[in-house]
Amino acid sequence: MQATPTNESSVFDPSSMPVASLKNAHVVWYRRPWVLVTTGILFVVAISVITDLPHPLSRAQDIDSQNASMKLINSDIKPCTFALQQSFTIYREDLAGQLTLNDRAQAPSLLSQDQTACSFASGSTYDLTQNIQVLDTNAGKHIDSMLSVVTLWVTSDAVATMQDIQYLYNHPGNAKKLADLANQERNLDHDRSIARADVQKADAILRTSLTEPALPAIATS
Repeated sequence: MQATPTNESSVFDPSSMPVASLKNAHVVWYRRPWVLVTTGILFVVAISVITDLPHPLSRAQDIDSQNASMKLINSDIKPCTFALQQSFTIYREDLAGQLTLNDRAQAPSLLSQDQTACSFASGSTYDLTQNIQVLDTNAGKHIDSMLSVVTLWVTSDAVATMQDIQYLYNHPGNAKKLADLANQERNLDHDRSIARADVQKADAILRTSLTEPALPAIATS
């Protein structure tokens, strides 16, 4: 029996396929690989968005967060507050004639180091200005405002005060620097009061007493 020649260029006719075979060849649209992959991606994105949505914050959580920020702030300003107090001690003991020869030999270096402790060259000051993120709640807005004032107290008020002290140690009795030192002492006291007032505003919102900024009261010269 002679075989019928096959025409490879003939058009494929789906009607010639058995019904069962045609059903097996047809893939339901929602089972196609690209649909499954796209659905998976959309599911992951949806979960991510839901996770990132803000959740209600309890009062206790807000208090804990603001106190944690205050702890970091106080830790960062500690080297500066110590340095400022040391500069005042050297200055007042020098005025009173209480420095020994050894004290006087060390004083210039100590006064210079004190000034650096409050400048942006200090690691703690850099951390204070760059790395503290206050939780942005109604109370947190006042703590963030307080952080700005504390930064001014450290990097401007304290540094300017110690510059005056350093100058007066080498040029005792300079009238211009004495007047400026008195003005800087008032700035220190004024900004300290503002910082404490900001915390008190946060206290009122949270109905608690948060940690106070550890800014020392400076006795005027």
